[in-house]
Amino acid sequence: MGDQQYLPRIASRLLERATAASPVVVLMGARQTGKSTLVQSEPFLDDRLYLTLDDLGVRERARMSPDDLVRSAERIILDEVQREPDVLLAVKRAVDEDRPRKNGRFVLTGSANLLLMHRVSESLAGRATYVNLWPLTRQERMGHGCAGIWTEFFSAPVSKWPELVASRPTVPASWQDEVRRGGYPTPAMELPSDDACALWFDGYLRTYLERDLQTVAAISNLVDFRRLMRVTCQRLG
Repeated sequence: MGDQQYLPRIASRLLERATAASPVVVLMGARQTGKSTLVQSEPFLDDRLYLTLDDLGVRERARMSPDDLVRSAERIILDEVQREPDVLLAVKRAVDEDRPRKNGRFVLTGSANLLLMHRVSESLAGRATYVNLWPLTRQERMGHGCAGIWTEFFSAPVSKWPELVASRPTVPASWQDEVRRGGYPTPAMELPSDDACALWFDGYLRTYLERDLQTVAAISNLVDFRRLMRVTCQRLG
């Protein structure tokens, strides 16, 4: 997120617990939700080598010698693994050779839904824990790293819920602006105007339709699919 201060994420706590319990942890989420920023910013991941498959040199290594790549360090973060999903077979081999298994050895991120990609779910079955990174909540945008009142609901008895609701501050007058900007870090925190946000979302949708979608499904009529997306969004709520 540029030079801005890192905002704590709800998923960070789940990710930290998962690294203590599973040899492979997969941080999944839509493009631009902040996965790369999270894995490079959290202190509990500082001891890991970070490699991104957005880097053409790393991608070539993953294609030519995946086993050597995944053994580059004792603990490793592989970012954007959907770009070379065959590297997951090397991760599988490395995990299966470990006796005993080393929890938290691999932290992987992927923008596409890895579970829908060929070979992926079978390669990681029984070896991986999955954590989803959603767009920023309002409380995350404010730097609190939580989901607002829902976080309090989960930690309080049901009898206390009415009291929690009554103690909440009123809805901010600018909530419409916050909804328009959404929770993706760039439009939510960085872009200067609604027009800039509209252009960002238009480019995001185009990239999803023309690139990301094609990695998980053979959609031939993108015009109709885009129309279906719009109709579905209009029915939310």
